[in-house]
Amino acid sequence: MARRATWRIPIRLKVILKSGGRVCPGVALNISENGMFINTDDPACPDSNQYDISIPVEDGTLQVPAKLVRLSKNNGGHEGIGVKLLNPSENYLTFVENLLFVL
Repeated sequence: MARRATWRIPIRLKVILKSGGRVCPGVALNISENGMFINTDDPACPDSNQYDISIPVEDGTLQVPAKLVRLSKNNGGHEGIGVKLLNPSENYLTFVENLLFVL
């Protein structure tokens, strides 16, 4: 049985994680309609369970609320975070759908 409900699209997409007053840059390494895995160089970044993720797009920025579901660690710290998107907008879903056409 598959663990995920939707396919993940491999990508390298710069994003900004915002939580409380903290802002952390990151790179989404894969993305789907329901979630994404984000690599961040800031070891203090995954200090929250809720994030607002900003995704730069051609005509502005997509804002997507998300919840932490996985913290991936390596020997010296963390590798990244897996997030579940909370009520992604129609614009975000269209963005992901359009990525499939590029592949």
